[in-house]
Amino acid sequence: MRRWSDFPKDNRDRSVRRWLGEALQAGLSTAQATERECRALADRIVAGIDDRSRSMLEVVERQYDEGELDRMAGWMDRVIAGEPVQHVVGWTDFRGLRIFCSPAALVPRPETEEVVEWLLEGMRDILPSTPGTPIRVLDVGTGTGCVALAIKAARPHWEVWGGDLSEAALDLARQNAAALGLEVHWAQGDALDGAWGPWPAMFDGIISNPPYIPESEYSEMDALVTEHEPAMALFVPDHDPLRFYAALKQGALTHLAPNGVMVAECHSKFTLQVADCWQLEAAETEVLCDLQGAERAVRLKRH
Repeated sequence: MRRWSDFPKDNRDRSVRRWLGEALQAGLSTAQATERECRALADRIVAGIDDRSRSMLEVVERQYDEGELDRMAGWMDRVIAGEPVQHVVGWTDFRGLRIFCSPAALVPRPETEEVVEWLLEGMRDILPSTPGTPIRVLDVGTGTGCVALAIKAARPHWEVWGGDLSEAALDLARQNAAALGLEVHWAQGDALDGAWGPWPAMFDGIISNPPYIPESEYSEMDALVTEHEPAMALFVPDHDPLRFYAALKQGALTHLAPNGVMVAECHSKFTLQVADCWQLEAAETEVLCDLQGAERAVRLKRH
């Protein structure tokens, strides 16, 4: 444990955040994190102790004791050493849900929140494929379960499924579901298996954030990602970058109900190719851009 003299003299929230931000900036290179990013990392570390809003903590004049400061300092050291802050603190926020994180699955990204919204928007007026049954949605490659859980939280009356090839990822998804008190059906399965055997026969909505980064881009990526997140959830062969989108199309042919909607997050280089790949009779596709203007996803609607 650090000595009290190692900590800021003023242990109030604002001073502690400043201390963390400055220490992170000194420990991380500018290539790793800008001043603004260091402040954001400091905020994430503080939230691991008390996740109330910054303004609330300032109003109540939140002060941190020596044990809390030591814990935050330890987390800061791990971030400087190269661990994702979400793994260090143990969780991240996704559409207002606290999602536990581990190396078993990708860290949920803010841009994926938009993909969830695009599915909900596309299914706004949809009716169940079978009268008297709930609307059914499948999240292919569920990872932490964040997408499936966000859908269930937004549409409690829907039947939501989450599928993944990784049993470790499914264990993490189950842990998140239990902590949030949300009922989602979890099943192990391979999206590349055309039978889609473990999952029900028909869905009104399908959503996925599949692996889409060509293996040749590995060397261009941040070690924060390549050393701490599962390669099987990130990379595809250079010669077949659309392999998961082709599998999703095949799945849609037999498992997506008439009037159903399918949305998948994409590599910005391949969104137009995915849209072309997803051309189906009696269906339309559209490329969707995120808030930064990047082509982020493709949505298919059956008629």
